[in-house]
Amino acid sequence: MNWRDHLQARLLEMRPASVYALDEAARQMTSRVLPDTPVRAPGNPPDSLYALALGIDALNGLNVQQAQHLINQIRLYIAPRILLAVPSDCVLDEAMFRALGFTLSATDPTQNRHIHYYDLDTYKTVPDWLNSRYWAHPERWQP
Repeated sequence: MNWRDHLQARLLEMRPASVYALDEAARQMTSRVLPDTPVRAPGNPPDSLYALALGIDALNGLNVQQAQHLINQIRLYIAPRILLAVPSDCVLDEAMFRALGFTLSATDPTQNRHIHYYDLDTYKTVPDWLNSRYWAHPERWQP
């Protein structure tokens, strides 16, 4: 499966209520795959949080600092879920995407593209020690 097919399948699987397109290619794909979903065109400042931010060419031409800044701005102000299709020679490598909380969703070696996904709700697994059985029991405390 090539990266475009995978990206379309992910969009159909997620069915976000709204999409903020980070570039024109993302807007076109979203409009074609999800015609009934509201899509905010690139360059327009967001008026509220969107369910998903989609980028295909969003990181092209950016350096590492600019790419990280853009991703952080998207997470904070635009959408809690991000789907990015990036070329394999992107300024952010696999380790940097992992450090930013992304998971690798697919790789297309024929067209040198990687699809990375970020979801605020699932980017970090809850550690076992963060469980109520390890919490203090104030009802057992006696002064």
